Amino acid sequence: MAKSISKFETGNAKNIANLNVLIQQIQALGEIYKPTNPKILIENLQNTYTKASEEQDAVNQLLAPYSNAVNEREAIFTPFNKFLTKLRKVYKSTENVADAEMENFMTIIRKLKGYKKDTSEPSTNSEEEQKQHSTSQLSYDLRTDNLELLISLLENTPNYNPNEEEYKIATLKKLKEDMKTATNKVNQTYIPLNNARNQRNQTLYNAEDNLVDTSYKAKDYLLAILDSKSAQYKAISKIKFNKK
Repeated sequence: MAKSISKFETGNAKNIANLNVLIQQIQALGEIYKPTNPKILIENLQNTYTKASEEQDAVNQLLAPYSNAVNEREAIFTPFNKFLTKLRKVYKSTENVADAEMENFMTIIRKLKGYKKDTSEPSTNSEEEQKQHSTSQLSYDLRTDNLELLISLLENTPNYNPNEEEYKIATLKKLKEDMKTATNKVNQTYIPLNNARNQRNQTLYNAEDNLVDTSYKAKDYLLAILDSKSAQYKAISKIKFNKK
């Protein structure tokens, strides 16, 4: 997840940086840059660049706490499947465990192991991004709920009382609380980050006069007034802006 986020944010920063390069090219041209469209006047382009830069900085400030929370959650959840395999053997070796109890145990284990990590890329569409986050959060919540079911089953198994600390019911209860805490922390750090991203995405991609579309209008005008064989034309033609 953190790797995808990093790639996503790099693309946004690149669009902002390329607008700055475009502005510098315009400034170097001097008085020949005189569009009739007020939205691509250099003052407006500079204002868009400043606004986008500030909003990207706000996202960057909130990204680290969120990424840390995601990594902390993964540190708890990732080793869990291997642990469940060992726990199954401990439970199977417990005295007088009936076949029906073992089947109930395995049903819960299958649910716990059925979890799949969300690998979807963040989106510039706020509704899509919120949906991705909600789906991911739900999967972690369900896994924690299923652990609660497993704990209840163990508590109601008369001879389940392992000597190993990691398999004790008290240890599993603490693990469940750690899972809840980690998942809640991800959600708490996601909300302000999502709000900041939404504001940034409006400026870069979604608003009527967004950075990408406005920059391309300015670029089109520049390529129309410059000699296609000139160094300025070739430099400007290489400046790219991308929507996610």
